[in-house]
Amino acid sequence: MASKKSAFEMQDVFIKHLKQVVPANVSLVDDIADLLNISNDSAYRRLRNETELSLDETYKICKHYKISADSIFSNKGDSVTCNYIKLTDSAENFESYLNSLLTQLTRLQKAEDAKIIYAAEEIPIFHSFFSKELAAFKMFYWQRSVLNVPEYQSKKFDWDSIPEKQLKLANDIHQTYLQVPSTEIWTDETIQTTIKQIEYYFESGAFKEKEDAIIVLQELKKMMQAINGYAENETKNDSKKSSTSTFSLYNSDLVIGTNCIHITVQGLVYSYISFNTLNSLTTGNQQFCEEIEHWTKNLIKKSTLISGIAEKQRFQFFSKAYKAIDACIERIKNY
Repeated sequence: MASKKSAFEMQDVFIKHLKQVVPANVSLVDDIADLLNISNDSAYRRLRNETELSLDETYKICKHYKISADSIFSNKGDSVTCNYIKLTDSAENFESYLNSLLTQLTRLQKAEDAKIIYAAEEIPIFHSFFSKELAAFKMFYWQRSVLNVPEYQSKKFDWDSIPEKQLKLANDIHQTYLQVPSTEIWTDETIQTTIKQIEYYFESGAFKEKEDAIIVLQELKKMMQAINGYAENETKNDSKKSSTSTFSLYNSDLVIGTNCIHITVQGLVYSYISFNTLNSLTTGNQQFCEEIEHWTKNLIKKSTLISGIAEKQRFQFFSKAYKAIDACIERIKNY
């Protein structure tokens, strides 16, 4: 019995990872049966680790689902394999990125033990989709100034700049994130990036209307007020504590340096490290993820908890953020 368990130990790791990457609306058994040209019963046996996957079958599965076998099995040495979605120069790539975010969050939302730790150099993308107006500006900024999508280069921002399909995806991403337990680590500077983006676009004439810049800032303040509520109640769900969407918020005096997400789900770990402002490198490499986990836990130890009963610290943190937003609104009004 022990030898059988040992023989399928790596396959078990592979199957667990596979179940995490397959979209929630896809029947894995049917998909594997079609892909490998086998019966559903044979597919079940492989997914239950009763039948060994051949090297050829593993290769086909990895290729089909765009899985890096190295990121799953290679936990030794100083090399880490990462995945990412190409974003540059294409609105279609950006939409694929949004779909991927939603798929990943939906899987986490359906898992009973999923948890996110988010070290936020700037506002987590999930909160940036708090409202239609805020999401529209952020997606316009990313596609125009970061991704250099051609059709946005000569545009000025207005409320029709972003397709409804993208706005719907953004709302779905935000609503799904509200159902996933998470711990976030912010600094006093976390909100400043978005404030500077809005002010820069206003001063460079990228808004069609002055009032639109003010509306985006007002939505940013509403977003912060909502997060203040999550922190006070220790849940993103409602005024009552909910084990399905617990929320902890920390204020760090240390410079975080980059957006970093550490995820644990069903005994597996994943890490997301940001690059190029918006995109992220993703890996399930155990050794690397353990190092990220160690870093986030150390960061938490050196941070101040501002959710729950930490009323004074929370008030001071959010008051500073509100004042920064209000000051930017006044500068724009008086420009």
